[in-house]
Amino acid sequence: MPTHSSSQWHLLHLTLPAGLMFALAAQAHAAAQAPAAEIPEPLVTVTAGVGNAMGWFGAQAERYLTHGRLSAFAGLGYTPSIDAFDPEGVTLAAGVRGYTAGLKHRGFAEASVCQVATLSDPEHPTRFYGPCGQLGYQFASRGGFTVLLSLGVGYALGATAYGHRGQGLLGFGLGYTWRRR
Repeated sequence: MPTHSSSQWHLLHLTLPAGLMFALAAQAHAAAQAPAAEIPEPLVTVTAGVGNAMGWFGAQAERYLTHGRLSAFAGLGYTPSIDAFDPEGVTLAAGVRGYTAGLKHRGFAEASVCQVATLSDPEHPTRFYGPCGQLGYQFASRGGFTVLLSLGVGYALGATAYGHRGQGLLGFGLGYTWRRR
């Protein structure tokens, strides 16, 4: 059995806790520097719901660019006739979005061309398209489930005589986001 002199014991007694503390601090620093399980950047999102940028009642496909910070989208939907003289039919939308940082919870600003208003008329029911701007929020889970919410304004081109120039816009969609592997 080895024996230690009192000076050796004292030195061992001081260096062991200091070494242990140094090792724990180095391990904590390495863990802090290690990247967390990162969320891959989005590639494509498909949503269905209601809103001007979805073609009123419809769906939307969105392709991401520049690491998910910019996207281009197209919406295809249907405008139903609610009253007797309302226009109805297939409705289109197209635009771009710029996103805030983040890959799961993030805001966006949108510029698009979409159906802004309709005119109920017995002789000539009309739909008005125009430039649209919206601000919104997107949640895209790691697994792909996606929620999209937006509010904004649009300008109905050609509707000045009918008093339908500026109109409020909204959007709500549920869908799926595919991510890079």
